[in-house]
Amino acid sequence: MSPARAASIEGDVRPRVAVVAYTEYEWDPRVRREAEGLVEDGYVVHAIVVRPRSGSSATHVGGVHVHEVPLMIRRGGKLRYAYQYAMFFLLSTLLLVRLHAGRPFRLVHVHSLPDFQVLCALPLRLRGTAVLLDLHEAMPEIVAARFRLDTGSLIVRLAEFLERISCRLANHVIAANDGIRAAVIARGVPSDRITCVYNGGDAIDMRDDAAEQLQGFPLPPGRVIVHAGGINPERDLETLIEAVARLPSSLRPHLLVAGEGEPDYLAGLVAHANRLGIGNRVRFLGKLSREQAASLMSLSTLGVVTLRANPLTELAWPTRIAEFARLRKPLIVPRLRFLQETLEDSAQYYDPGDPASLARELERALVSPGVREAAIAKAESICRRFEWGRMRTVLRGVYERVGGSHAA
Repeated sequence: MSPARAASIEGDVRPRVAVVAYTEYEWDPRVRREAEGLVEDGYVVHAIVVRPRSGSSATHVGGVHVHEVPLMIRRGGKLRYAYQYAMFFLLSTLLLVRLHAGRPFRLVHVHSLPDFQVLCALPLRLRGTAVLLDLHEAMPEIVAARFRLDTGSLIVRLAEFLERISCRLANHVIAANDGIRAAVIARGVPSDRITCVYNGGDAIDMRDDAAEQLQGFPLPPGRVIVHAGGINPERDLETLIEAVARLPSSLRPHLLVAGEGEPDYLAGLVAHANRLGIGNRVRFLGKLSREQAASLMSLSTLGVVTLRANPLTELAWPTRIAEFARLRKPLIVPRLRFLQETLEDSAQYYDPGDPASLARELERALVSPGVREAAIAKAESICRRFEWGRMRTVLRGVYERVGGSHAA
């Protein structure tokens, strides 16, 4: 190391934070937003993440030092998930200990899934470093949903046990919404040890430059419904495609689907649209940048979010809901417990997995677009509570309580 570099490090008194997340950093808005917010607050932030499938990313993103372990996430069965989780745990632990030995971290912020990833911080925790566990999802519910298991099964009970152990190891726990928080408290975590920091989505507004941002994409004229996000069976896009096909031809919008998905699943969706005779009205645009996705959503006639009903989605808060509310789009969402508790009468609800129910709600919204103004305003007001500006203040408070005052 050069004398100038050594002097620079020695003179930098800013507190150091490690962020550990089993994710592709540049494509994970929650992890990025929280890490880059810490940089703005005066912390030195090092993120330990997986390598994206597109190849290595920049080593500095938004002021964050990004360290990618030589592992890429691929979908698969139970053994594939177990192997990837185990490999990331091992590689991230070794890297975290090495970085800490060079210059100690004040705090380690571990993102779940999986919950037990927090154990990578145990060597630092034993030496007095503070640890946060950030629960993006409830692990027992995601295990039950992914593998179609009863909530009383042995594997789900094991996930509950690991969740309790993981939460006890952390100095404090962050939950992505109140549904997750309530579930974790019901399983024995004290309420004063867990704070909600919602996924409020991007603070996007109606964009005058939407067409320019999407130049080169085959955008159809007239009404469109947009899905911008993950493309997998849990999003239940089959029901959305069939609901669009059931609409009267005079009302039938184009459906624009943006995001990544497994090739076989995407091919199945294309075939499903063709069988229903609306293949020419369903377009798959691939993976978009955050700016392009925001532009596409601003063009949507309605804010439609579809999900299957399972233990995981009963606690879900998709960020697209907040983003559509900010764009003042009439919301149509599945009739799931946490969504109904949160949105109340500010959204229209359909029965999950029922294309006839969804088609009825789509037709109502398309036939009478002006009757939902009060609901639109209420949805926007509800979702503003979860905007990043407010959530950042909550997160900053957690950091100051757990890891000491920030440097700014």
